[in-house]
Amino acid sequence: MSKSEPAPTKDNQADDRRTLHRHWMLGQDDHAIATTEFEWAMMRLHAAFERSCIQLANLSGQPAMSFQEAVLLHVVAMQHHPQTSQSLARQLNRDDVPNMQYTLRKLQDQKLVLKRREPRGRIYTYEATEAGRRVVQRYAEVRSLLLAGKTKFIEDIDERLTAATDLMALLTGVYDDVARVSSTYSPMDEPGNSTTQ
Repeated sequence: MSKSEPAPTKDNQADDRRTLHRHWMLGQDDHAIATTEFEWAMMRLHAAFERSCIQLANLSGQPAMSFQEAVLLHVVAMQHHPQTSQSLARQLNRDDVPNMQYTLRKLQDQKLVLKRREPRGRIYTYEATEAGRRVVQRYAEVRSLLLAGKTKFIEDIDERLTAATDLMALLTGVYDDVARVSSTYSPMDEPGNSTTQ
């Protein structure tokens, strides 16, 4: 930017975004544009996070480990006590418990997770085996070298990560509430197919 050019203002930036998204159905006003851009950034971050997890697992000696297997193994190993599949689901904010149980069975087959039946009732818990904990430890070491080695140079990174975590936790509740409330409504008719008289 030359010295004669004024610095872009927030109003100018908002005008530019409205121009770029003028045909975007999910960006019909400033708030909708900001929300949709955040959603797209979140999806791209998740895709990048998934790729990094798979590659770090590969470097940790688990070339066939999937993203879901890596995440579940880390959550199981994170606690020093056995956990139920329902507890694991709550920590990950997932409601597809059968899919999680399938992934847990795959981790059992790899001797990374141990399934136990509790003495009372038909309650089963999961805990990481010694082999599973070694895998997580190697993953942590590789991640420290490759990820933390890059992020630590970002200014105020810990404070910014904490603020982002707080915001995402708040938005998780908002999106969950949208899912809950919207489930009480009837689906909208397709345009031109209204059943009302």
